[in-house]
Amino acid sequence: MIEFFRDIFLMQWLWTIFAGFYLVAYTFWIPGMFNRIFLKISIFAITLIIGGGLLAEGFLRAMELDSGSVMPGLPFKQIWMVLGGLFLLGYLSVYIAPKGRIVAHWALDMVITLVAGVVMLAYSAAY
Repeated sequence: MIEFFRDIFLMQWLWTIFAGFYLVAYTFWIPGMFNRIFLKISIFAITLIIGGGLLAEGFLRAMELDSGSVMPGLPFKQIWMVLGGLFLLGYLSVYIAPKGRIVAHWALDMVITLVAGVVMLAYSAAY
């Protein structure tokens, strides 16, 4: 049983897809989270770029496993993973702060966000 969970956490492509997907999804929450327009636009753009990059990296690694051909990699992947992990952990504040809760009943999203953020930081440290 422990080997099963170990194997799941070692699927870097899967966790990169989770991290990218959740970051892209969190861009829809940004307008309700911040007051200043410059801050909204900046965080929106950064989150979308990091999320899109991680999402592309995850799908490219999955396609590489499926086809056997070498796909291009994300440059400076360690930096992307660190930023992705930090941003995911930052978005946990939406679930924790009572006045900022948007979807408080989605406990699974909170757990996946937490685990994906920690896993991204762990992967970046492993490089």
